[in-house]
Amino acid sequence: MLARPYTDQEVIRILNQYMDGSEHPDLVGYRKQTRERDFADPARFLWFLRSLVELGSYRNKRILDVGCGFGWHAVGLALLEVSNDLVGVDILPGMIQGMTECLESLRKKGTRVNVSGLCGDICDLDLPAASFDAIYSNEAIEHVHDIPRMVKMCARLLKPGGNLALVNDQNALNREVREETLAMWEQREHSTEWSAYLREIRPVEHRDAKPLAQMREEIIRGANSTLSSEDLAFLVEGTAGLLRPQIEDLARNHTSGMNLPVVPPYDRCRNPITGEYIERLFDPYALANTLTDAGFRTTVRHLFRKRPLNWLNGVQFRPLNNLLFNLRPPFIIFGVKN
Repeated sequence: MLARPYTDQEVIRILNQYMDGSEHPDLVGYRKQTRERDFADPARFLWFLRSLVELGSYRNKRILDVGCGFGWHAVGLALLEVSNDLVGVDILPGMIQGMTECLESLRKKGTRVNVSGLCGDICDLDLPAASFDAIYSNEAIEHVHDIPRMVKMCARLLKPGGNLALVNDQNALNREVREETLAMWEQREHSTEWSAYLREIRPVEHRDAKPLAQMREEIIRGANSTLSSEDLAFLVEGTAGLLRPQIEDLARNHTSGMNLPVVPPYDRCRNPITGEYIERLFDPYALANTLTDAGFRTTVRHLFRKRPLNWLNGVQFRPLNNLLFNLRPPFIIFGVKN
């Protein structure tokens, strides 16, 4: 154990070494993106990590990072507070493979951090109950296929009094984010060029990327090859957000004028094979209610860094919150387990 904490400069230096510890094809793209975005302002990156440390009292805690990706934030938190023990879980094997390689490379350079990786689905983890002091997820919940189930799993894994922090910027209350996300959904629905771009930047994760409408059309044709072009188009459009078994059942039993399931508007951009949502939008208050229903004492918080707005990060007056979310979309849904 260190006799002294790492300095900010040491944290950033070690994180850069960590990122260079693997040449996994997908990690290469994520690394470039991180250095162009988060690491372009190291002070803000460290401020964000410290904000999590203070909010969740992350000291001498066992912490689960949900949707950890390649582990940048987990390692950063372990460096800032060396008494913490971090476990990063991600559903993609390639992410955990890259994370494991980076950790091993870092250790060979003489730096040990209390971080480990676990491949799994947060909605169905086989871990002991009450085995974590805190759980957080940063910019990952927009892909989770069953948020209520995820939150219930987090409640099971947390010790009494443990806390859960969900950090995200896919805020449906922010007009700019909403419009940008809907435009991106249109590309994922129909653009072959966009699918080719995804395969280029994430050759493993997106190796089978196709326009989502094309995927649904292939499923429908496979289930019922006798549909007219009009009925086919009706089903392709009307099954956005549904999964393969549902789509196949609707195609097989199609009748003229049939009613299709109603999918909430922010749930429509979804991979019909894997169930993954594509940059799903959230109403922060609805998300907070999901935590409350699972037994958490819950607050909706902002992520302003500078005065005077940072004085309002914990404000719980909804009309003011709505105005603040239109200024800047990131939010933290913070819950303490009863």
